[in-house]
Amino acid sequence: MEMSRIFTWRRVIVVALLALAAGGGYWIYKRRAKSPPKPEPAADTVKVSRGDLSVHFTDSGELAPKNYVDVASKVSGRVTELLVEEGRRVAKGDKLAIIQPGKTEAERYVPFTLLSPMSGTVMRYQKQGSYQEESRIARLGDYVTGLMDSVTPTYLMTIGDLSSLLVKMKISEMDVLKLKEGMSVAVTVDAMPGASFPSRVTLVSPQADKDSNNLKTFKVEVTLGNRDPRLKPGMTARVDGLLDTRKNVLKIPLSGVFEEEGAEYAYIKGKDKDAKPARVKLKLGLRSETDVEVKGGLRVGDELLTEKPAAEVKKP
Repeated sequence: MEMSRIFTWRRVIVVALLALAAGGGYWIYKRRAKSPPKPEPAADTVKVSRGDLSVHFTDSGELAPKNYVDVASKVSGRVTELLVEEGRRVAKGDKLAIIQPGKTEAERYVPFTLLSPMSGTVMRYQKQGSYQEESRIARLGDYVTGLMDSVTPTYLMTIGDLSSLLVKMKISEMDVLKLKEGMSVAVTVDAMPGASFPSRVTLVSPQADKDSNNLKTFKVEVTLGNRDPRLKPGMTARVDGLLDTRKNVLKIPLSGVFEEEGAEYAYIKGKDKDAKPARVKLKLGLRSETDVEVKGGLRVGDELLTEKPAAEVKKP
């Protein structure tokens, strides 16, 4: 009987110890899980290597039909019949709407039939350069101002030819000189990852536009080389153009270059722990966003400092 009690108490103690160990392990696990990983220290040196170097132009814009017409009535009046809807394919000369001239019953004139000026697809009208305003198609009963009565008529809709699309972009004056008409580029669309469309720059505006912040931009258009029915006006498109390239050249990351007294230098790390770094004057060539071609001053394998040393350096 006494031995049975002893074994029972031993089992209780063992179970309690196991539960405590498990709880402690879980607490340690949770603590480690909640603790953010320590960031890796930034590299304080870079190496001179040999390889290819390319410089690209990259920017983004929106897809739009190359050919389109914003449709307005010649006369002012009320829309009494709307014969098409968004997405409808129409041919040139198809009836789009009926406009009843006059504002009152006493001013009822001969109804005006609005015809499609081209073959294409019915789209919502979007005022150019004003994307804050909602695009729309005129509704039945709307009163519209005609071309004969105003220099700012009411546009009922847009007819666009979706068989040929282009990318509309606004490029800064710092980048526009990188582009020229006829230049080959590749277009990708956010909505279609993995797909690339060979395209060509078809317009580089010769004159800058100013926005509300007085910033100058140039209108650039890139025409897609082939048509994909999945592409839609308004999609975000990214343009990539190869500007220059060098094959099998000596190159270093830009973080290893320092500009001093109008010249460019690098600091070569000493071979020994206590050795002073050596400052060398560089002769540089093609420069990308991350790397630069080295034409003189360094060799493959040289290890360069990415921060200017505070201590005395070897004379070049």
